[in-house]
Amino acid sequence: MRQRRIRAVLAWLGLGAVGAAAALAAAPPGEGRVPVAVVNADLAAIAQRVGGRDVAITVLFTGCVLRPGLEVEGGALAGLVSAEAVVWSGLFHESAAIFHAVENLTPEQRERLRQPLWIDASQGTVRVKVPTSSCEGFVPIQFMHGDPYFWLNPENGAVIARTIAAGLAQLRPGRVATFQANAEAFAADLAGRIQGWRARLAHLAGTKIFITQCGWANLARLGPAFMSCRSEPGVLVKPPLLAEQINGQQVPIVVVDPHTPEEYAETFRTRTRARVVVIPSSIAEIPGAREYHALFDHLVERLLVAAGQAGSRGARGGGDA
Repeated sequence: MRQRRIRAVLAWLGLGAVGAAAALAAAPPGEGRVPVAVVNADLAAIAQRVGGRDVAITVLFTGCVLRPGLEVEGGALAGLVSAEAVVWSGLFHESAAIFHAVENLTPEQRERLRQPLWIDASQGTVRVKVPTSSCEGFVPIQFMHGDPYFWLNPENGAVIARTIAAGLAQLRPGRVATFQANAEAFAADLAGRIQGWRARLAHLAGTKIFITQCGWANLARLGPAFMSCRSEPGVLVKPPLLAEQINGQQVPIVVVDPHTPEEYAETFRTRTRARVVVIPSSIAEIPGAREYHALFDHLVERLLVAAGQAGSRGARGGGDA
């Protein structure tokens, strides 16, 4: 049954194998704005910068895309039905959830369903923690190419923008110069911001920061040494054991994602000397944030505050920065 389902998903996506590039034969180039369905708010922000007024964006998922029972948001279904392009992370978990949503469409919705161009935003990006082997000889599909949160490395932003520009150009050939110019302007702006973030975090170079959101490991080149520990991909070790490791390595700052179970943050506050700080890993959870760079602006500000408070703390931990 599972194999039949996988084959059905791949058939709808136009894939020959799980690791193949996701690209359906695009419909003939159309007119007007391009309806684009994007898997998360952060990639959507890049797509918006590249497409400008020529795109209408719908975000398909919120929260952790690796969670069991992932579903397309109810309010996003209409956008998926009308989409001429789907920007995704190449994560099979996402494509399976999208296919499941398509399976459940009404006959009326199916009549309006397009055959979208799938744009894999991960193409050409650099990933961390790429597995080379497994004790069981098996790596879960969602982790087989490495950390799936590649957009949390801002240096991948320019690559993502150019990939999206190339995809949109297939659908609106007359706007190719505009999409390319927008992508390059985004890349230049981001490059300057990356230099600024590195300069601001320079005094934290090599500082150990424990993270519960594995994706932040992509930020290692910005200065701090981001560390995580999992019993298996995507699964955190129990809180008391993590607390022992944090104490043993004298980690001064622990970053907790809002979706991390509260028992972790509470254990870190009460059983370690580290400063515990809650930092979202998506602009969807930062009030007022609309631009991709806001994700890293927020992170840098919170880390600097946490670093200052960690340096002046008492003997015991406690509290959020």
